Amino acid sequence: MQKLLISCLILTTPLSVIAADKTYNHDGRQLIVDPATGAVTIVADGDTVVKSNIPAWGLDGNIRRPDALRNVKVASRNISDIHGKALRVSVSGSYENEKATVDYDIYPEFILTRLSVDAPSGSKEDFSLNILAPVSTRETYRFADRAGNYAVSVPYDNDAWVRYTNTPFGDEIPASYEVTALFNADTRKGLVIGSVEHDVWKTGINTATDGDASITSLEAFGGITSELTRDKRSHGHVSGRTVKSPRIILIPTDDWRDGLELFADQCALFAPSVPSKGSRPFGWNSWGKLQTKITYDKAIEVSDFIHDNITGRGFHGADGNVVIDLDAFWDFGFKPEQHRKFVEHCHANGQKAGIYYCPFTDWGGNPDAVLGEDPQYKMGDLYIRVDGEPVKFDGAPALDPTHPGTKARIKKQLEQFIDWGYEYVKIDFMAHGAYESDRHFDPAVTTGTQAFNQGMAFIDSVNGGKMWINLSIAPLFPANYAHSRRISCDAWAGVKDTEYVLNALTYGWWLDHLYHYNDADHVVYEGATDGENRMRITSSAITGVYFLGDDMSEGGLESTKERVIRNTGNREINEMARNCKSFRPVEHAKGTGAADMFVNQDDRYIYVAMFNFTDSPVEKTLPLRRIGLSEARDFKAMELWSHDNADMRGSIVTSLSPRDVKVFRIEK
Repeated sequence: MQKLLISCLILTTPLSVIAADKTYNHDGRQLIVDPATGAVTIVADGDTVVKSNIPAWGLDGNIRRPDALRNVKVASRNISDIHGKALRVSVSGSYENEKATVDYDIYPEFILTRLSVDAPSGSKEDFSLNILAPVSTRETYRFADRAGNYAVSVPYDNDAWVRYTNTPFGDEIPASYEVTALFNADTRKGLVIGSVEHDVWKTGINTATDGDASITSLEAFGGITSELTRDKRSHGHVSGRTVKSPRIILIPTDDWRDGLELFADQCALFAPSVPSKGSRPFGWNSWGKLQTKITYDKAIEVSDFIHDNITGRGFHGADGNVVIDLDAFWDFGFKPEQHRKFVEHCHANGQKAGIYYCPFTDWGGNPDAVLGEDPQYKMGDLYIRVDGEPVKFDGAPALDPTHPGTKARIKKQLEQFIDWGYEYVKIDFMAHGAYESDRHFDPAVTTGTQAFNQGMAFIDSVNGGKMWINLSIAPLFPANYAHSRRISCDAWAGVKDTEYVLNALTYGWWLDHLYHYNDADHVVYEGATDGENRMRITSSAITGVYFLGDDMSEGGLESTKERVIRNTGNREINEMARNCKSFRPVEHAKGTGAADMFVNQDDRYIYVAMFNFTDSPVEKTLPLRRIGLSEARDFKAMELWSHDNADMRGSIVTSLSPRDVKVFRIEK
């Protein structure tokens, strides 16, 4: 009966519209529209990207998942925007008295798609949605012609020691946040899907597969919340006469790593990074070892130790600077009048002074405390609430970024930092500002992402480019308000810390196409072996921001300081860190593990870092073709920790001691 009805409707549709559907060919892509249902199949270079795609949308669990749209119309036109020139194919149809339109923009390297849903016909009121899925297919289709396919699940933030997960086809695949990569391990061929807009929605990607290299369902949608977004309620409602999803990008790629980098580049076009504030930071952070024991005197002693012992060995940024960064509890260890003296002392040592702040949390935890910055409010007035109750995570209530009291606190603190002379600030527990709430102070803000953007934009305006902004615990997106971001949660000295950081680098290295640098957290020596020290140093050097964390004050362990001088003073490792941004994985890792080989290059060299996370010696062989080098010629190389020279042809063949690392510098 339903099929008959659809057929009748199609017969009453103008012939010119029917003739406009069919197949659209553009830049090696095919877009095939079924005029009876509005289902769209996208083919790239002979491979199916999405099969029989029909959008889905809904509100608070009432999800419309049509098997077919009615009154289907198709139109096409050429467009030009920040992403380039494209062919736009618009497919519209009705379902449950609502009109849905999906725009498919076909660019040479990718497809961008967006769902727009109009209010029910005849209604004069705005309507609301909190789920919009421009990509939604439940048709099984072949992803690759061979086994060995994987799906990457990207976490929403880096809190609570969350990890990236890489799941083989056929197993249950966790939801991915903002972006995912599907790929074949051998060929590296794959598909990257994600949101290029991060101003309204939290985006999720759900994928189901079978063990026969097939995708059985795929959905990319705005409106995800879960325990991994730290939310206590559903996604906020978005209202209007027309409600639009985030723009979703589909990137068929010959190398999933290239696809993720291209994804980041397209995100950066939509929301460009903040202007650069100089070279990659080298430095020290007090949370590594001193933590609550940080004092003015100890910070001065650390500044002097670094200046006297390792800066001259190459531990400094390209501009010669080192950051001495105070973390939490600086307000207990410093008197107000000591801050200017500390800054001046750092400057005298050729260094920059850094400090720490949490703009979206109330660590005091007293809702009845009168707000000193704006006495008309109490702290409880600023809280994000769900069902009337304050939302807490990590032990602190979350603050509404749109509230004038929150903004007053931020303005006063940042202006104080700037007045003291600080040039670097680590801001922490940022995800608190993105929680969904019963309501926000600004009535125009209805989602956590909107609130977070407003709060970050305010921080940016107060800062005015004066301080380097480094995000600690924070969502991946939006990425256009900070110079750098921690790629993981806290990490310290041991092999487990290194492996954890490298899990984030394995699948998140591309984030430095959005932020100027990734941050591997502070390197700690104390409590680990010499080999583990080298591993942890290398993990930081191949990631981005390169900070130490041991107690190098006069009260610190002399044995630790000796190792800091010896290992942190490796000039070649320091040079590599200055010249390269984040390394990318040579191969994938399974589950929540980390890759054990990473590669990058500068104008003169190709660098390969090889790790052994185990307690036993291992032999490693890496065919040179996997890092883009000819297997038919000879290469000269040096291992940078031992300074041993090596000749290579065909493969890198080496042995690694337990819990240790080797870094090869190969001459091009």
